[in-house]
Amino acid sequence: MFAVNALATKFVSFLLVPLYTYFMSAGEYGVTDMSLTVISLVTPLATLSVADAAVRFIVGDRERGAEYAFIGFAVTLVSVLVVALLSPVLDLGVFGGLGAYKGWFVLAYAASALLQLFGEVARGTGEVRLIPVCAGVSSLITCASAVALIGGLGMTVTGYFISVSAGPLVAVAVYLSAGGMGRLVLDGARSVLGGGARGERLKGLCAPMLRYSLPLIPNSLFWWVGTSINRFFITGMLGIAASGMFAAAGKLPNLLNTAYSVFQQAWQLSAFQESGEEGLGGFFSSVFRALQAAMTVLCALISFLAPWLAMVFLQGEFYGAWPMISILLIANLMNVFNAFYGTVYTTTMHTSYIMRTTVVGAVACVVLTPLLSAPLGVYGACVASAVGNALVFAMRARDSRRYIRFDVGWRYLAPTLIVLMVQSALTAVQALGWHAISGVCLIICIVLQGLQVFPLVKRMLGRIKRRSAA
Repeated sequence: MFAVNALATKFVSFLLVPLYTYFMSAGEYGVTDMSLTVISLVTPLATLSVADAAVRFIVGDRERGAEYAFIGFAVTLVSVLVVALLSPVLDLGVFGGLGAYKGWFVLAYAASALLQLFGEVARGTGEVRLIPVCAGVSSLITCASAVALIGGLGMTVTGYFISVSAGPLVAVAVYLSAGGMGRLVLDGARSVLGGGARGERLKGLCAPMLRYSLPLIPNSLFWWVGTSINRFFITGMLGIAASGMFAAAGKLPNLLNTAYSVFQQAWQLSAFQESGEEGLGGFFSSVFRALQAAMTVLCALISFLAPWLAMVFLQGEFYGAWPMISILLIANLMNVFNAFYGTVYTTTMHTSYIMRTTVVGAVACVVLTPLLSAPLGVYGACVASAVGNALVFAMRARDSRRYIRFDVGWRYLAPTLIVLMVQSALTAVQALGWHAISGVCLIICIVLQGLQVFPLVKRMLGRIKRRSAA
């Protein structure tokens, strides 16, 4: 179900990239990407990461799920008002002209925040079949309206904002009506606000949620700094058009994040449910080693195919950005591993260290992006992003053993990462014979990771065979 959800949202958004890059200039596309960047920053700050807390507490206490859902809904509505009041800040030059679309930006934020909240509530309550239905509705309306408004009417940036707002808002309406979330929120409101001692009830519900979510807020902020602040450096130093080129080049590497999100929600839910059980370390080890194999091979494959994929997805002037793809793939691979290790902390309720590691990555990105952008241009921002995410991965891999000890498979992962870095560097500079060497690197990655997952597959087949015999 979560795979269908990811296909309906991430891949449809990805497939719209040729439409955007064909009908928009680099500057216009840079404005739309800036809106996504700012929304990703604002959402955890304004909502206090309440969606993350809602799903964790609903899973842990289903009987009070309606109350947690109501608190999440109320906080999200307040966040929309806060964002609207602060929207004049978008007139600053660092936002690359986003201030001209303040009203549309607030609408897009509201649609995104509400859709995220109800998706998490549905996940926590076990209504997983509802999630791909609403995602499908959102994606179809977004796609159809984008084609009509941008491709048909030439509305470019305004058409973009209308399309990315209309789809999620209709999906939210489905959650509230047919999905029963409206009834759930109303039940929670009556339970929390009805009768006496409402202050005590609110405190008893909100205090543990805030203890869980508050460390996630600065974590989200510094994660955003580490992954998105380079847009502002690029815009300030090289112009909004360069920022648009960087954003377009990042769409293909984001396939790694998309592929990971296909199972991340289900994996996180399973980890929450299995917390406290024996054999949790073995569970994490098996999942990470399978994830490692899939993501590293996909990374090598996309890097090898980058020139041809760019012909399809990067139209016109954007095609020249394709050599950045190989470096951004490393950054996204590290980000996927970081997200997996983040599950260790959210599962064991130790969320504070997530923030500390993310701070290190963010500081590295802030320092390295301007330093490397001066001599290397946009490529410097790519390298800074990869280094920042790699530092976070190294810190979490070391520290997380305090809570859950599991076998990472370093004897396969370490050489695989070295091969990927060689492939990335040669592709970025297009050294002599780079494409042939890139193909060799792909084969080496497949062999290394094949050797790692073979024992896992063998054990799995053995278990299936014994169960069949029984």
